[in-house]
Amino acid sequence: MASRNRILVLLVLALTLAPLSGSARAKGPQNEAPATESIGPMPILDDIQHGWSSGDADLILRHFGSNKVNIVIDGSGPGGSYSKDQGYYLFKELFKATQTKKFVFIQIRNSGEGGSSTFAIAERRYQRRDDGRQIKDKVYISLHQEHSEGGRWVLDEIKSIR
Repeated sequence: MASRNRILVLLVLALTLAPLSGSARAKGPQNEAPATESIGPMPILDDIQHGWSSGDADLILRHFGSNKVNIVIDGSGPGGSYSKDQGYYLFKELFKATQTKKFVFIQIRNSGEGGSSTFAIAERRYQRRDDGRQIKDKVYISLHQEHSEGGRWVLDEIKSIR
């Protein structure tokens, strides 16, 4: 009799908790994606700043869109237009050859009709791993809001100038 009551209690608990955990799992990923896409360019710039500061290329690459991104970065070789896959190798090599000491956005401007594009400038200080030199430059980032992907903000250009 006691074992039957234990089984009954466990069955009731399992049936009671199962819908809660299922609904929590279903809502999790659905709530995450629109939040970063629809609230504007600031979360993207935060990802870029954090990714560059920590040497995490994936935080930058997740904001490549369907078009190539124009990239000219001091310390990474010649510039050009890069797909997300090509950008992966560029940033991995850059972060392997340099150590970022500082990467902070100092200016952010919205432009375009309805604020559909953003331009930001970051101060960067990095150390070359081959000779130990420390270098300061400015990194210019431009973003635009894609219309075909539900308003997702993506990178247009990344350029550094000493």
